Order: sequence, then structure tokens, then C-alpha cells
Amino acid sequence: MQLFLVIIMGTFGVMGGALVAPGLPTIGAAFGVEGGTVGLILSVYTISAAFSLPILGYLIDRLGRKKVGLACLIIDGSFGLLSVFSPTFALLLLCRFFQGIGVAGLIPVAMTIIGDLYDGDERLNIMGYLTGTLSLGAVVIPLLGGFLVYIDWRLPFIVYGFSLILAVFFYLFIPETAPALKENPDKEALENRDTSLKKYISSLFEVLKIKSIVEIFGYAFVTYFLLYTVVTFVPIFLNNFHGFGENIAGVALSLQGMFSAIVASRAKLFKNIRWKFKVGGGFILIASALLLFPVWSQGNIIVLMSVVIFGLGMGLLSPVVYDRATDLPPKELSGSVIALFNTMKYIGMSTSPALLGLLVNFMSIQAMFSLVGFVVLAGTLIMLIRTAALN
Repeated sequence: MQLFLVIIMGTFGVMGGALVAPGLPTIGAAFGVEGGTVGLILSVYTISAAFSLPILGYLIDRLGRKKVGLACLIIDGSFGLLSVFSPTFALLLLCRFFQGIGVAGLIPVAMTIIGDLYDGDERLNIMGYLTGTLSLGAVVIPLLGGFLVYIDWRLPFIVYGFSLILAVFFYLFIPETAPALKENPDKEALENRDTSLKKYISSLFEVLKIKSIVEIFGYAFVTYFLLYTVVTFVPIFLNNFHGFGENIAGVALSLQGMFSAIVASRAKLFKNIRWKFKVGGGFILIASALLLFPVWSQGNIIVLMSVVIFGLGMGLLSPVVYDRATDLPPKELSGSVIALFNTMKYIGMSTSPALLGLLVNFMSIQAMFSLVGFVVLAGTLIMLIRTAALN
């Protein structure tokens, strides 16, 4: 029951973008907004998440996993529901901004609890289940979002309200797993912990000098920059170039999620392969998918093969990156390091729609996909060559 609730919490952490992404053109049209501007629906909430995550990481270690997780679920559900009543695009973005603060803590809390409860190969397997479930959620969520937006653009935002129900179950069934609080749940345990803000920040900076931790932050940024390249621009690309509507866009994003889930849930099959080679293989598949988008002829449904290949790459890459993020930091700082890891994810999510949206204003979406694909492929080959040369 506990693991089930933690994994469901993580799934709510990816709903912020996937649920509304298939309907971006429709939601934008409802407010008279089009082009790259509609991508702000995604980037505003990811920006707020990125800025709030370092604070949330401190609170996860200071106050415990349970209190922060509960607060984040309530914030996510409340502001998601308030979006339903937004009369203007500006107010919708304001609700998304505050919702992002709640969304920000969901996956870090889930990852930290898993890191507290599991070790070694078992933790890698559980991380595979987590990332697989997140990807499986990406199968259902875009389909649901595309269907709901087809009825009314407000309906996807109602779904966020279900996190309020999850908050009740989280409160009832999830114990505190932070080591010091688990050993002594009394108030004095919190007060006696050696976690003054000054010492905490000093210790965190020492941890951030570790090259392998900084490296995994970089992989988190790039991975989610690329994911949101697809989440944001594939629906627009399918609509504008291929003439496909929201339902096909939902199917496309769902295919990506389904194949990602299939590979991620079998992470243990690849445990004997060095982690950097798994990362490299994932990025090569992702680059191939991006390079293939412009190749398919107009109106050809086989364009969906690109999102399948992209999903295979994400499924190979994600469990490795998540497992490294929980394995590297010391336990007393795991919440903060995982929060910073997720900060880099959200910065990647935020940067992608904003930066690539500007590029799309000066070049075609096809050209943008090609450019990003070539950069990823070149960077990955350099990384693999350097890794092989050092060993």
C-alpha cells in the first residue's frame, strides 16, 4: 500500500505538463493566444517549480518527507482546480505558477522515500517501477487530456483536484521515513537535529563539489529539456504540418510513454551494462527520433514511429539517472540533493518551450527538430568516446 501511494504521488508529479499538452492549441484558442506564447502554460509552472525546489529540498530534510509531501499534494490540487475558473490567460498562468510549487515536491518526496526504504539492486528495480509508472502515466494522461480538452478545455484541470483525495490517503498510510525522525518521532527529535540552515547549506555545497553529482544534474537537465521538446512541439507539429487533431497528439505522446514504460520497468535486465553506456544509448535513440520527425511525408501517420523511438530512449535513460540521483548523496542530505536534481529537471522543462519557441519563430519546427537532434547526437558521441578512452 505504501509503495503504491508513493508511486501514484510520483505520477501526479508528471501530470502538470502531460495532461494539458495535447490540448495546447485548443486552450490557447480559448484565450486568443497562439504560437510560442501558448507554451507558457507549461513553462510558467515549471519555472515556479524550479525556483521552489531548493527550498522544498531543505524542508524535506528538515521537517520530514510526510509533512512536505502532504502540503505539496494540497497545493497542487487546490490551484489545479482554481485554473478551471480563470477568466483570462494571465490568471490561468498565475494559477499554473502556484500549482508548480505543489507539483515540484511530489517526485522528490517519492524518490526520497524510496531511497530511505530500499538499497542496491532492489532500489534500482523500484526506481524502474517508478519511472515505468511515470511513463505509463504518460500513456494514459495525454490520451485523457486530449479527450477532455476535446469536450472542454477546463476539464483537464479538474483532474488535478484528485491529488486532494490522494493527500488523505498519504496522511493516513505513509509513515515518516527520514532517518532521525523515524527513530524518534517526538518534537525534540526535530529540534535536536544538527540541521541549522548555515551548516546545512555548508554541507550541501561540499556535496555539490562531487563531480559525479554535478554530472547527474546535467543529465537531468538535458533529459527533460528533450522530453519537453517533444511534449510541447509534437502536438503543434502534428496539427500544423500533418493536420492531425488533439486526439492523435494524445496518441503520439501516449505511445512515447508506453514504450518508455516497457523499457524502464525492465531496468534490471540492463544492470550489467555500465551506466554511462546506458545513458549514451538512450540519448542516441532520442537523437534519432528527433532527426526522423522532418523525414516523414506530410499527413503520414507513420510519423508516430519517431515518438516510439523517443520513448525507447527515455525508458533506457530515466531509471539510470534516477537511481544515480538517490545513490550518490549522503542520507542526511538526500532530500536536498534529490530536490536539486529535480530543479535541473524543471529548468530543462522550462527552458525547452521558451528557448525552442523563440527558434520556431525564426525557423520551421522541422528545422528545430533537426538542429536539436544533431546537437544531442554529437554531444553523446563525444561523451561515449571520452568514457571509453578513460577505461
